[in-house]
Amino acid sequence: MLALEATLAPLGHPVVVARSGREALRHLLHQDFAVVLLDVVMPEMDGFETAQLIREREKSRNTPIVFLTALSQGEVPEFRAYAVGAVDYLLKPFEPDILRSKVSIFVDLFRKTELVRRQAEALREVLQREHERERAELYQRLEAERLRVREEVLRKEMEAGRHHQRWLEALLSELPTPLALLEPGTGRTLFANRAAQGLAEGCLVYEEARRLRPDIVLTGGDHRPLSEESLPAARAVRGEVLAGVRVEWRSGEQQGPRWLSPPACPHARPAGDGAPGPLRRGHPHQVAAQA
Repeated sequence: MLALEATLAPLGHPVVVARSGREALRHLLHQDFAVVLLDVVMPEMDGFETAQLIREREKSRNTPIVFLTALSQGEVPEFRAYAVGAVDYLLKPFEPDILRSKVSIFVDLFRKTELVRRQAEALREVLQREHERERAELYQRLEAERLRVREEVLRKEMEAGRHHQRWLEALLSELPTPLALLEPGTGRTLFANRAAQGLAEGCLVYEEARRLRPDIVLTGGDHRPLSEESLPAARAVRGEVLAGVRVEWRSGEQQGPRWLSPPACPHARPAGDGAPGPLRRGHPHQVAAQA
């Protein structure tokens, strides 16, 4: 055994020594070898049985096996050695240079095989990263396209909604029935048609009244200016019950009182001469109250 190790030492590779076939099989479970040198005569199991078990294992199935034997030629059938997967066999005493040359061939083959394996593994990793990068880019493009389509659909829906809103506002603006849309809680006017603007003369829709008469001022019974939130309609929206409210209006040198009942604005027409129309100076009149 020492002579064998000395023969293979110049190759520069570690030599693992096993004293039996079972020990050799244990080594083969934990690492790969360039070549296995088997003696035919070994304790527990001979070299042929050991070689058979080596070939039956997936991990060591392709490991080269070289038989070494001290038996004379003819005592070991060559066909049996090849039948269990041997690639060569040598008779002892063997020529060291011949053994070293044969083993070096398998060592070089093992190196090249390992190199190809590592290169293939590295290539797989590169391809995997490239595939993942392409998938990420594709996902980003698809997500961007999905968002673009969604934004386009929303934009068209908003345009259609605005068009419908403009059409509806234009239609409602021409209705003779006073209509107004107030914001819940604050009473802020969101929309009022012409009839509602004329009916309230600014009491219902302060902003619309100012568009018609920029200098108009509305005051309450205490002669203090009323904010839009203090107007009768806004107070009614907030849940106040008002039987009748006197509102003074003043535009330039013109002024006058106006009696309003919130339920009549914008749900009813005024009684008497209060026909809908633009803001104008008029006489006090009573708006029909509703229960």
